Amino acid sequence: MLSTDKAWKKWGSQDPYFGVLAQDRFSAALIGENRDEFFASGRHSIAHLLTEYERHLGPLPRGRALDHGCGVGRLSLPLAAEFAEVLALDVAPAMLAEAAANARQAGATNLRFAEADDGLSRADGAFDFVNSLMVLQHVPVRRGLRILDALVDKVAPGGGFHLHLSIRTDRGGWRWLYWASANIPGVKIWQNICAGRPWNAPAMQMNHYPLSPIVSRLAMRGIVQLIVISEPHARFVTCSLIGRKPA
Repeated sequence: MLSTDKAWKKWGSQDPYFGVLAQDRFSAALIGENRDEFFASGRHSIAHLLTEYERHLGPLPRGRALDHGCGVGRLSLPLAAEFAEVLALDVAPAMLAEAAANARQAGATNLRFAEADDGLSRADGAFDFVNSLMVLQHVPVRRGLRILDALVDKVAPGGGFHLHLSIRTDRGGWRWLYWASANIPGVKIWQNICAGRPWNAPAMQMNHYPLSPIVSRLAMRGIVQLIVISEPHARFVTCSLIGRKPA
């Protein structure tokens, strides 16, 4: 099993909401009292994303949507309120089970779930909108670029997409600590204890993508209408690529 998938499956089993949004108030011990805030953040994200899309790129068809790396359904549920049908994918069975329970509780009957793989083999057909937020940063770049290609290939002509990436801006000392955490036994345990998390909490990989080859890959697929929105995120800068596929 690929290490990043193994870690994500462990998050799904141990602390799924914190795995989606790594803030203490969304940990397993506190999610009960902060659940409404957690899902409200997803509704805000989708509303802002669709508003930005249509402000810059025009009307977006509202037939089928794909939510890649859905976690517990934070974004899948508001997408289901906007689109006729939503397919949500994740590599972690425990995440999918929790997301399905949340969908049942919300009465989202147009939302279905399937296990993700790199080729998106369970995502049949094309989609009017493809979304991947805070997912690819946890996947090594070479593998992530292949997934990115597959995501864009799933967009229907005239449809749109949102791809969220991380850009490396942290200093050398932080890079060394990240390497040590991933490669030296005991360092991750020490980090978990210092942060007040369970000693065996899995690592969250952070992988940083170069924009130039991604823009080139999109251009080769005829995508020339592209919005780039950057945002500071802790020690890094994250970047949203919002685009439309030619009709």
